Amino acid sequence: MNAEKHANIAILQANSEKEKAEKKKSEYDNLIASEKKIIDRKAEKLNDQFRIKWQWVMLILIVYSGLATLFTAGKSERVILDCTDAFNAVRNVIMIIFSWINNISEKLADFTGIPNVIVLIIVAVVVFGIIGLVVFFGCKVILKLYRYCCYDEISLLVALMSIVILVWFAEFMPLNIVLMLILSHIVYIGVLWYIKSYKENH
Repeated sequence: MNAEKHANIAILQANSEKEKAEKKKSEYDNLIASEKKIIDRKAEKLNDQFRIKWQWVMLILIVYSGLATLFTAGKSERVILDCTDAFNAVRNVIMIIFSWINNISEKLADFTGIPNVIVLIIVAVVVFGIIGLVVFFGCKVILKLYRYCCYDEISLLVALMSIVILVWFAEFMPLNIVLMLILSHIVYIGVLWYIKSYKENH
């Protein structure tokens, strides 16, 4: 009988010790979780402070490099010549479109007997409407691609560095620097799109 009583007491003591151990373990786990939250909060705060400082440094560098690049571009005959050629190319395309619209309207006016002015307005509205739709949907596709591939600070730095390199070393460029800027950006976007698509598929 005494042995059974001692056994029961031992069991009760063991259960009590077990409950105390579990309670201490729960308190320890809660303490660890609380400390982890405090550490994460402090780390996030430090990370935000570093990010703000980094953004200010990058803004200063971008402004400085932008002003220096503009000043250099204004002094470079090659940059001015290439920009003028690019502007003239765009202007020539627009003049070709206007000439094409005028020729079509004259032929349609002769064929239909409708006054040339009315036909010219109709043809111009149709042509520029089509061009506007192409530009609108093209811009939507480009913006979607930009958000998918280039919505980060690195892409902005790459674009700015491309402009800086092309302006500062314009005399050594084999092609028009505006054309090279467009081509380099297309290549960069293509590479990013391929890498992101490859990562998603694998």
